[in-house]
Amino acid sequence: MRRLRAILATVLVATVLPLAATQAAHADAAGKGGDYVPVPSSPVVLNTLTGIGATGERGEASTTTFTVTGGAVPTTGVGSVVLRIGLLKPTEATWAVAWPAGQTRPGTTMISAGVGEQISNVAVVEVGAQGKVSIYNASGKTHMVAEVQGYFTSAQGATGGGFVPVAHTRVVDTRNGTGTTTGTIPAGGSRTVTLTGGVIPAGAAAAKVNLLVPGAPADGYLAAGPGTSVNRTVFNFEAGSTQSGAVLALSTDGKVTIRNNGPDPINLVVTAEGYFGKVSNQGAGLRDLTKRLINTRTAGNGLPLAANATMDVQVGGITGMATKGVAGAAVNIVVTPEAAGYLKAWPVGQTEPSVSMMDFKADVWRGNMIVLKPGTDGKIRIRNGSSKPAHVIVDLQGWFADAVPTVPIEQDSKMSMTMAAPLSTETRAGYLHHTYVDDGGDIRWGKQTNVDVEGDVEWTVLSDGQSFTGQPAITQLSAGQMRIFALRPNGSVWSRTQTGLNTSTWDPWVDLGGSMAAPPEVAKLGDGTVLLFASDSDGKLWSYAQTGSVPFWRGLGDQDLVPGTVRAVQVQGGVRIFGVNGAGAVKTMQYYDDGGLSGWTDLGGQGLNGKPAVVLRPGFVPQLFVRGADGVIQTKLQDQSGAWPTEWQAIGTAVTAGAPAAEKDPGLSRIAVAYRGTDNEVYRFYETATGSNTWGDPTNIAGAGNSDPASSDPTTMLFVNTGGQTVMFGFITINGVPRFYSRK
Repeated sequence: MRRLRAILATVLVATVLPLAATQAAHADAAGKGGDYVPVPSSPVVLNTLTGIGATGERGEASTTTFTVTGGAVPTTGVGSVVLRIGLLKPTEATWAVAWPAGQTRPGTTMISAGVGEQISNVAVVEVGAQGKVSIYNASGKTHMVAEVQGYFTSAQGATGGGFVPVAHTRVVDTRNGTGTTTGTIPAGGSRTVTLTGGVIPAGAAAAKVNLLVPGAPADGYLAAGPGTSVNRTVFNFEAGSTQSGAVLALSTDGKVTIRNNGPDPINLVVTAEGYFGKVSNQGAGLRDLTKRLINTRTAGNGLPLAANATMDVQVGGITGMATKGVAGAAVNIVVTPEAAGYLKAWPVGQTEPSVSMMDFKADVWRGNMIVLKPGTDGKIRIRNGSSKPAHVIVDLQGWFADAVPTVPIEQDSKMSMTMAAPLSTETRAGYLHHTYVDDGGDIRWGKQTNVDVEGDVEWTVLSDGQSFTGQPAITQLSAGQMRIFALRPNGSVWSRTQTGLNTSTWDPWVDLGGSMAAPPEVAKLGDGTVLLFASDSDGKLWSYAQTGSVPFWRGLGDQDLVPGTVRAVQVQGGVRIFGVNGAGAVKTMQYYDDGGLSGWTDLGGQGLNGKPAVVLRPGFVPQLFVRGADGVIQTKLQDQSGAWPTEWQAIGTAVTAGAPAAEKDPGLSRIAVAYRGTDNEVYRFYETATGSNTWGDPTNIAGAGNSDPASSDPTTMLFVNTGGQTVMFGFITINGVPRFYSRK
């Protein structure tokens, strides 16, 4: 440690911190695999009537485990399967869900059936250990069947193709001759139709469709196959109108044949939802993600959906899911109606379609799995087309990820620093926590227990083999643990939390999703709720609140914000956000404690760049410091009435190489500003007097005549040591070593 006297009678202390050898960055495997492979015929992997997979009726609250791989489905390289699940004549109204064997049963539903019904639905199910899947029956006794329609690869390869969404379009309707001849399909009869040539192009390997048998006189089932063959059961239907999803394998000329295995003639309607190609590097790959999105029957989710009313459901941008590049979401929608009717579902922001996704009877639960591309801000809209209210459940089974640009590993990223709350009422100071991402993509966390000796830092690599980029964010939770947020190169934000107060161990990483082009900013609301703010490559701002059963990224508007220029600071009544747009002007808005949003205010500027630094003066009045077009720091101070001056004020003539940092030094009651100069030395200057908004000359933070060049822009932090309240400056040197200077 070295101590150097500087102006304003302050002493700045610098410390070189030894680090372990840099670990090699690991490749990011996200965005690979998930291609769909149709199987030649649907292997029956469970039939309790014939003893395949299990024998005899499944009892109430029972779990049945069976094997889905082997034969048509390989034993390796399989991530998930598309299963047709059938419930046959249950003794009570029931529901079922399937999941990877060996894992915890999810709180979702894949099929519902009334007493005595024979009905099926299609589902996407991840494969568990030894190629096994488990299925749960909720109530009564029922026979079960499960057949594989195809599988998704676990890694990108030469087999299979990606998913491409289409606007849900009716491509076959025997009632009016759409896509086929007019007239019913007789009992035992077949109909060959061509599904390509319209919304589904020639060359597609398979089509994700919704099948409707409207007004059937009796129950039955449909079988289908590519071309003129019929080699698999695809749909069990009931008397009346029944719908189910299916993935239909297509012949090379786009044909499929469907056979009516019911006792009476039926009509058939086929709605296209998307298709799977034959090339593994085109289209979107499946990402497994199982989650209940909404259940209006449970507390906190509102009332049932009123007759002919609509509701919006957040799908895209939930925890673990992207906000951009979502080609489709596989969602199972369940309705518990009071009256017969139908449901529609479509992307928010698009015109309501003429086609429905499910018909239902009064007082009978019904479900159907569709693949739908989320609309504006990742939402879908659902309409209850019945004369009475109906409860709605929406469960996510997975989503399809388009290729998105990779965020490169940022060289020379900034550090984040914070001081934890005191350990007890007897102590004035808590531990200091530092974190940054090194040039290899590893995230490093330093815990400093001795606040008077910056060299006393315990450094830990938290990457767990993953790669990260940019300046991570760090905050303390209400229970005392620290939580770190960091950006993956695929644009998703991950978080990691200490296992306990002041421990050196951390819980596993959690994928919060998103498609961000720069690391997030962290802030807190008045009640301690943690908020993240980040912008995507389109300049749209998003927020993420660590609350609710299904946290999600919330769109805050497209202001053309340059990625990496968002700054958030807690103010009275909420959080104030600042960002620089593509024209170099600063935009600001407030996120209120109750979740409300203010309008955006343009603070002007031309050619401003980098992330603004913000200091709150008394009365929660913000003052901004930002790099100007010529590299000179510009400032703007709001007045006590909330108004902003028109012009920006230049501070001195020194040219900066990056974004400034600023804090109000509590020991001096003056604002301190630090920046990296064009010579890579770090400089700082102070207000000449408390509240004066006039500024002294910059001095090298290492002291006159000394050199300590930096590779990163500096960061500032307020903290308490045995001498009282003071300020710390931190940066990464050109040798990749964390450096800290504090005023003693």
